[in-house]
Amino acid sequence: MTAVKNQCPNQSQALLWKIRELARRHRCLLSRLSNAELLADSIALDLSRIERLLEMGELPHLPPAEIDGPPRERGNRNRELRVLAHSGVTTLEIRVRADGLSDVRVDAGKEFSLPPMLADLLSTLAMEGGYSNDGLVAWKTVDEVAILLAKRTNRRISRHAVTQGIYRLRRELFHRGGANPYLIQTNRSRGVRFALKQKQPRTNDEG
Repeated sequence: MTAVKNQCPNQSQALLWKIRELARRHRCLLSRLSNAELLADSIALDLSRIERLLEMGELPHLPPAEIDGPPRERGNRNRELRVLAHSGVTTLEIRVRADGLSDVRVDAGKEFSLPPMLADLLSTLAMEGGYSNDGLVAWKTVDEVAILLAKRTNRRISRHAVTQGIYRLRRELFHRGGANPYLIQTNRSRGVRFALKQKQPRTNDEG
């Protein structure tokens, strides 16, 4: 009887360890699935863009992976872009197309397309709500963005998927839209947001 009693705690501990290991593997799988979805969206977006260019008789131009120039010049340029992004933009247009992609325009810039996941992320980052003391939309934590995206897409969204999406969204803004990539703002203590100016509240005099 004593031997049986001694085995129970060991079996429980082993079972607890197995449950934790399965939970870890489950989180890892969900993260990989999110990354696979982002990759699939990116491929679909590239195929659609190339197809449209070929239909118009144009050859697709593949942009460089990074901002051109030596590392020091790129560093200076990135700092300038960050400073320019502080003032934010006035308008952000996101229109969903019949094929699932979204046409996006930032202020009076050129129109470009985003896959569903990145368009949903951009829309979420630009959502108003909450307090902001600089005239731009309020900051949101990565967890808040993940929750809002999950509600919008009806799928579980991991923190890793949000951070990877932010990285990709910055690249798409710069390479496809010619927009400042640092309009996607990140702050270690405040969170993330798209630097969009808040709409001015209407007054009684405006009818």
